[in-house]
Amino acid sequence: MKQITAVRGELGHTILGLMKAVATDEGALPLHEIHRSTLEAMGVHLFHQDVDTASLAGTFVGHEQVEDAELQAEVLHMAGVIPYLEEETVEQKAVALLRLGKLWGIEDNVVRGVLALARGHKRLLYMDTTRMSKYEFGSTARTALKFLLGPLHLDGSKKVLAQYQGYAELPQETVGRNMVRYYLDNEFPLPGTPGAPFSNALTTHDFHHVMAGYDTTPLGEILVSAFDHAISAGDGSGTIVGIVGQMQIGLVFDPSVRSWKNQFDPALVFRAFERGSEARVDYLTPDFDMHPLMQQPLEEVRERFGIPGEGRLVRSWDDLWCGEMGPVTRRKGPDIVHEPGLKLDKNL
Repeated sequence: MKQITAVRGELGHTILGLMKAVATDEGALPLHEIHRSTLEAMGVHLFHQDVDTASLAGTFVGHEQVEDAELQAEVLHMAGVIPYLEEETVEQKAVALLRLGKLWGIEDNVVRGVLALARGHKRLLYMDTTRMSKYEFGSTARTALKFLLGPLHLDGSKKVLAQYQGYAELPQETVGRNMVRYYLDNEFPLPGTPGAPFSNALTTHDFHHVMAGYDTTPLGEILVSAFDHAISAGDGSGTIVGIVGQMQIGLVFDPSVRSWKNQFDPALVFRAFERGSEARVDYLTPDFDMHPLMQQPLEEVRERFGIPGEGRLVRSWDDLWCGEMGPVTRRKGPDIVHEPGLKLDKNL
């Protein structure tokens, strides 16, 4: 459980003021509409209060009111997405975040990585992503091996493929049948298929999509990352910064994933964080075995795990796990970035 989810009252208002100060560089920049709606969504879903953004201080003067070091780090890490919500003055807002970190004596890989990414350097956030991968994808070594063996068609498993083929025969309300439908809707090969490194390496991540009820749209990827960050003992904030930058302003953080613009929905993102913090079972532990759940009804598992229903993107059997955009490889639209990243992204 993240400390920030327990903050209420005046302290929550103070933290929102610090977030506004990052978004505006302590008043040097106007408050952009996307930042205004983000602060309002944070207020509702994190601190359970309505927010008049005009009433927020917007300076770092009140930083000393946040006394706990762990909470300070959580505030900084959550504010890490703020520079990447709109394209203008990304670096200026990242510098403001670093300045707040220095007031608290915190300059970790996430805080420094936010600024480094704005300058085209990804190493620090990649390091943070690698650290989190054991929670998000299972074994880091096994995931890497699947990607390496994929081009050689040595990543498959007859046993795993037979398992998923068997799940296709289960009732539609079960976890396993929904997992199969997830792959079919997205036109992904079933896990165990040779030469399918994404299905074979990211099976655990795909399970997280199904458990949380988020499709594979760009927004869905942001939501599952926010949900998993909240539910997990791990810190996925660096990963979230990279995904938001990739899906909101079109930079290339993960070269294997298409970049987009304007996919960040503040209300849904912070509702995802709230949903994850309300869950009672952390299934992102590295040794969690999802397979015993496959024959059980999905809604019963969610209820037992304390996963709230409201806020899902996939609400019924009629909703597609690829979302209204259709399968990943066939998506079209004006928000797709066809260039290899923004100018701020210098490492490709």
